[in-house]
Amino acid sequence: MSYPTIDSAAALQDWFRRSGVTGPLDACVGPLPGTGISLARWSRRQPDTSVQAVSPHPGCYRIAVMLEPLESQIWTGERPIWGGVIGANRFRICAPGAPSSWRQLSGCDIVNLFVPVHTVDRLRQEAGLPEGYGLSSTAYVSDRQVLDLVWKMLDAEMSAGALAPRYCDGVATALLCYLLERHAGAGAAGAGRNGLSGARLRRVLALIADNVSREIPIAEMAALCAMSESHFSREFHAAAGLPPHQYALKLRLERACEALTRSGDRMVDIALDLGFSNASHFSRAFARRYGMPPARYRQLHRAQG
Repeated sequence: MSYPTIDSAAALQDWFRRSGVTGPLDACVGPLPGTGISLARWSRRQPDTSVQAVSPHPGCYRIAVMLEPLESQIWTGERPIWGGVIGANRFRICAPGAPSSWRQLSGCDIVNLFVPVHTVDRLRQEAGLPEGYGLSSTAYVSDRQVLDLVWKMLDAEMSAGALAPRYCDGVATALLCYLLERHAGAGAAGAGRNGLSGARLRRVLALIADNVSREIPIAEMAALCAMSESHFSREFHAAAGLPPHQYALKLRLERACEALTRSGDRMVDIALDLGFSNASHFSRAFARRYGMPPARYRQLHRAQG
């Protein structure tokens, strides 16, 4: 079966109809005049437990953005790739033409962007990236910059009135430049093989969790995953939603919360046990994340207890 290119509002609506979305779309934008990107938002308050085939989208990457949590099951062919709740504000890049199916087990609010391959290729050439480089297929990852730019596209008419399509095009270009910097690789198929997932991701997360008291060099984590340091850093950010050292800091501070509420250890001892250079370093990092110094956090939680 051949599938039409998504190059008009009618083709976009037809893609949703073939993918099991029968109600009206909450937003339908594009194709935009410069990038050719199309965007649609749709929501459903009730679950739909029937398995729906997601229509292929040859010639376009598809970026699915979750605006609220969604419980779902997703398959590529007969291989399950997701089962459970997808958190709000997470997105996934799907390769052109990738066949899949899914089951919606809760209400949903989803934005889908369709990005022509030739648009990505044009930006690739401008950036001097090698032939075959493109957006990498991802799991559902969190990235505040992506979410902010997608919301700007949704709010384009309010922000720019009659010039909304031009405004939206500019935001879309900014989004693609960002994705090519943070979520790109040597082709969609290669990205699936070379990405950080499964056993490799579990190994590196375990390494970080077991070594919260020391700074693990990027080179050590990359070697564990048989990747270059730059490739590892990019793929870890895509998989975990944070750069490696920020992820490790987040884990340290979560352990600190447990120590503050469950033990009477001194601040300096907690700081040193978790790899901070001194109590002041610990206090500054803790306050940046939780909005209060660790002593105040301990006081509040003991009062609640």
